[in-house]
Amino acid sequence: MKFLRILILCLVPFSVFAELPLEYKKIIKKYKFPSNSFTFAVKNLTNTSEPLIIYNEKKFFNSASLVKIISTFIAIDKLGPHFKWKSDFLYNGKEVDGVLNGDLIFKGRGDATFSIADLEDSIRKIQRKGIKKIKGNLILDLSYFAMNSKEKNFDNDPMRAYNVLPHPIVIQSNTMNFVFSVAKNNFKIESNPELDNIEIQNNVKLTKGRCIDWRSKLDYRTEKKNLKTIIIFGGKYSRNCGLKELDLSALEENEYFYRIFKKLWNANGGEFNGNLEVSYIDQSDSELLYSHISRPLSEIVRDINKYSLNLMARNTMLTVLAEDTDSLVLETSLNEYVHQWFEKKDLIHKGLFFENGAGLSRKSFLTSEQLLLVMEKIYHDPLMPEILASFPISGIDGTLKRRMHYSSFKKSAHFKTGSMRNVNSIAGFLLDKNKNMKIFIFIINDEKAKESQNFQEALISEAFK
Repeated sequence: MKFLRILILCLVPFSVFAELPLEYKKIIKKYKFPSNSFTFAVKNLTNTSEPLIIYNEKKFFNSASLVKIISTFIAIDKLGPHFKWKSDFLYNGKEVDGVLNGDLIFKGRGDATFSIADLEDSIRKIQRKGIKKIKGNLILDLSYFAMNSKEKNFDNDPMRAYNVLPHPIVIQSNTMNFVFSVAKNNFKIESNPELDNIEIQNNVKLTKGRCIDWRSKLDYRTEKKNLKTIIIFGGKYSRNCGLKELDLSALEENEYFYRIFKKLWNANGGEFNGNLEVSYIDQSDSELLYSHISRPLSEIVRDINKYSLNLMARNTMLTVLAEDTDSLVLETSLNEYVHQWFEKKDLIHKGLFFENGAGLSRKSFLTSEQLLLVMEKIYHDPLMPEILASFPISGIDGTLKRRMHYSSFKKSAHFKTGSMRNVNSIAGFLLDKNKNMKIFIFIINDEKAKESQNFQEALISEAFK
């Protein structure tokens, strides 16, 4: 009996493979990836009589950033495309003759698009109301999200922008922009913004040769020395690389906001020399000075999906929790919430694990069948255009700007992509040559996953016919 069970399990991949159309079998054989390392699906939404093409649909895979398809659909569904984030500037104490005898309070609500330009615009509007000097401190109200754990960095590059953790107060994605350039025999590093008490230590060695994978040849770290933060750059940089830029998270979130605020307040004619305070108690009952309102969610989901922005996706899902539940706003609560949402939508969710809204996880798993059903829901939803328009267009923009230029389906598909070590994925909507709308999904978990793009595009080309 045990032998029979083993035999049946061994035959399952073959039987699934046997059901595929001949042209798809040929493509699979050509690219020679292990049969259990990938899944794909093609479903014709226009001609519903056309058989579903699906492979390994019950097997669980890490889909990387395809999780953002689910995150943004849930956000649009629960918050509405018109939703906007509100960030409040409040105060305690009294204002007399342009002097605030008290503290200025900033209450963030997870707006991951809040920029340095937004902060400066807000400061100017506050100062036009009459407040020029702040005698108290800057209080950051972090009560909108609960204290999410400071997890270890996802990989060995904790300062990279994609590793920035969710936070109720964000400015410039909590990153600094570093510009690298070569002049004669000197390697130059410039930072934006330039802040007090930040020192750049340049230990980078210039080399000759081609400019290949320049990021991996640099290293960087931070050190605290007295009241200074020292950002230390090392490694090698080819003279042929010329001008390059890199966004890095060099300062702790609250300190970064405080330093930028202090610089901008004083640069715009005000006076502030107070300290930073952090509060986990809601300060909304304080006197309101000004509220900054973000762009609508319908625009934000385009940023999330076209450019696969992790912080924005993670903050968006925590915002859904904050607005739709009375529970603590923690990423550890997301999996249960997502399962409940799937249940309400009559979607298969057994075995699904959702660690965060970005898919930046080694623990998140789903099946192509589950994702296919979500995408069918998207297609038949009244707000489908908002989601579909948020995906990169094949060969045109977003994460597909440098792919599919010479494919038969250039401009004919909206695909969300995903990638991390040993994972590569793509899913979206394809308008084939006969004007049939199709769902296409491909996920691979394999040590050579990053080499699968030609395989993916061969399958898409077949679906396009």
